[in-house]
Amino acid sequence: MLAAAVVVLATGLVASPGPASASGPQCTEHTVSVSLTDGGAVDQTIVGDLCLPATGTPETVQLLVHGGTYGRAYWDFPYQPYLYSYRQYANTAGYATFNVDLPGVGESSHPNSSLVDVFSSATALHQVITKLRAGTIGPVAFDKVVYVGHSLGVATGWAVASTYGGIDGFIATGAARALSTTGSAPLIADVIPAAQDPKFAPLNLDSGYLALPPATRAQAFYHPTTSDPQVVAVDNNTREPMTANTQISGIGVFLQPVQTAVTLDITVPVLSVFGGRDALFCAADAYDCTNYTAIKQAEAPYYANAASFDLVIVPETGHDLNTHYTAPYTFLTMLAWAATHVAP
Repeated sequence: MLAAAVVVLATGLVASPGPASASGPQCTEHTVSVSLTDGGAVDQTIVGDLCLPATGTPETVQLLVHGGTYGRAYWDFPYQPYLYSYRQYANTAGYATFNVDLPGVGESSHPNSSLVDVFSSATALHQVITKLRAGTIGPVAFDKVVYVGHSLGVATGWAVASTYGGIDGFIATGAARALSTTGSAPLIADVIPAAQDPKFAPLNLDSGYLALPPATRAQAFYHPTTSDPQVVAVDNNTREPMTANTQISGIGVFLQPVQTAVTLDITVPVLSVFGGRDALFCAADAYDCTNYTAIKQAEAPYYANAASFDLVIVPETGHDLNTHYTAPYTFLTMLAWAATHVAP
């Protein structure tokens, strides 16, 4: 059924030169006041772009949440967006999108790093979801919300769904549950204080904000045979800091045993998508990513209470699914699944 839906969706999207056009989706930037703790001071902000389809009034908004060392550019990539912008594809498929910078990232507020981890970000996103449903972000009160995350942004979403609920579907990208020690080691060993990165030095961030050097990003996030060097260069130019607490708490969520995993609290339909050449999960000390059946059997127990669980492994693709040549296939697969489970 999913394969057939991909074909149907692709037929609709390729009728024009690309997902965007002069009369395409309309986007507005919004600054949302949030707290980082339940009942705490509403003294931080999340900034995001709300984009509505060119026609019609959608009932569903997809909340797009980036991973570590990324911001909004991950979901709305500025280079060749007709290939690499999931946001544009989703709007063309009829969905509204709210593409956010998490606390400590991009245009959002930068509190002391000790206050920012996946759980405080989850608290902030819960408030965003509540406001999307209430219609206080933009002109539409959305009936349904699909959480769409990447990597550490998925771990944040797991915390949102486990603690607060409030979503109708969950798309996890780049977030398998077998984390390779060898593949993830550079992401821990090579980080530097963000203050030492020339891009972030003017922000005067405290020492708990981290940056990842370009060479490590390319090694950890890309499969070279299916990625464009210019894309990798743009990726590095749009890099963002992250906090040490976000990295530590996110990895902790990934490493939870199935018996106590927060994902057991998810009751909505779930789609998990990751690359078959993702160095973080496809390794001798993690998954044999050529064995789909074994991986599905290993992943499914983490979502034992979900309404449904689907898994897609995108061939010849690294960690950053959105910025490989295979991105259109990934996007169409995600949107076909969404249309089947939580329609626009």
